[in-house]
Amino acid sequence: MATVSYADKNVHRYARAGFSLMEIMIAVMILGLVAGLVGPKVFQMLDNAKKTTARTEMKSFKDAIMMYKTHTGVLPQKLMDLGKRPKDERASKKWQGPYVEIEEAPEDPWSNKYSYKVNPEGSKKPYELLSYGPNGKGSPKEEWISVWDE
Repeated sequence: MATVSYADKNVHRYARAGFSLMEIMIAVMILGLVAGLVGPKVFQMLDNAKKTTARTEMKSFKDAIMMYKTHTGVLPQKLMDLGKRPKDERASKKWQGPYVEIEEAPEDPWSNKYSYKVNPEGSKKPYELLSYGPNGKGSPKEEWISVWDE
């Protein structure tokens, strides 16, 4: 406490430093409300962005697979084949790749490997390429993202 003398009167002045507990509690409540309202939207937007990324990457693979088939006459047996010359001599002569610069099995935005398999001849779709989504391989089919989805 500091004492200041003004014309023979003692006036006490208190220096106030910091915030009161009530002010801090109000600020924390406001931040909590904002985080509670904005947080879920941010996570939803992030999840949607990852799904869009997966679809875009799979479309690139789909285009590369079609180019591979157009040139070689066969579908690649795995995604890694898009980056290397086929062993089959006939297909190897027609190969004009690499169709994708790839060194290891590609992963979706959730760090799971994309699933690719060639379907038997006569199937509705020549191959299946999909991401199992955020929960990985054991997830329900509703979460899967297929290259054939529009």
